[in-house]
Amino acid sequence: MEAKWLEDFLSLADTRSFSLAARTRHLTQSAFSRRISALESWLGAKLIDRSVSPVRLTSTGWMFRSLAADILRSIYAARTLANGHEPLANDDAVVRFAVAHTLVFTFIPNCLKQLSLELGQLKAKVLAVNVPEGIQELVDGGCDLLIAYHHPQLPILLDPNHFPFLTLSVERILPVSAPDEHGKPIYMLPGRTNEPLPFMAYSSGAFLGNVVEMLLMDATEPYSLRRTFETHMSEALKGMVVAGNGVGWLPESCISRELADGSIVQAGSGTWITELEVRLYRCLDKSSAATDKLWNHISLQRHRNLGQAA
Repeated sequence: MEAKWLEDFLSLADTRSFSLAARTRHLTQSAFSRRISALESWLGAKLIDRSVSPVRLTSTGWMFRSLAADILRSIYAARTLANGHEPLANDDAVVRFAVAHTLVFTFIPNCLKQLSLELGQLKAKVLAVNVPEGIQELVDGGCDLLIAYHHPQLPILLDPNHFPFLTLSVERILPVSAPDEHGKPIYMLPGRTNEPLPFMAYSSGAFLGNVVEMLLMDATEPYSLRRTFETHMSEALKGMVVAGNGVGWLPESCISRELADGSIVQAGSGTWITELEVRLYRCLDKSSAATDKLWNHISLQRHRNLGQAA
């Protein structure tokens, strides 16, 4: 396997077009297509569904997407070290983030871009975590800031006198399914007792999994689900839903493109939906000049926005 194959694959996953991805990679379309095929042959699995336009990832392709990004990051890091370039040092100029897995993909890229535009180039280290791991990192001083989901029925139990927070945004988590030929969900809640819906679930202990279990416990009508898949990664769950394997709950920011192009549709009424806050936490006892500057800037922006809304 070659690193350029992974770069090709991620470009195709982003553009969903062989011709556009080939231009982006400065290749002819035939050469680009051969490299994607070479990657699939090496893996022994189909990553791309070529039978539809625009093309889309198979369920294996969705799961491999995050792995490919991780592999490339490791390759790039190894190259950096081999060429004598030191990675970011753990000094006061670097802000260390622990970020819930889903938010690493959906929230952090634009957030850091905007902060860099407003404050100048930001030096950041980002660690992808589940929520309990992130809390422990913050308490132990392994990170400066924690970005995670919050729900009032599933609170993060941190003393606000030592670990204050800011609410950065609010979004929904909703049930979704692949559509049928008429654009209607293949799997629609609540399901039928004699024909339970295949349920794409989060692994036990995952925060989003706890949110879904809470929704099901509070359901106002009987439902029928059969757990047939579970994962701790929302990107992998999305891949299974897009491929038509069942119904699953996903944050709206994670599926904005799929909802827009119709490859995913809502699979239940508003009673199966709840809102999540995206919160930023810090530890007052362990701070740095860069963290203070960033926190104060975000706090001021939040107060301004609230004032304008009022």
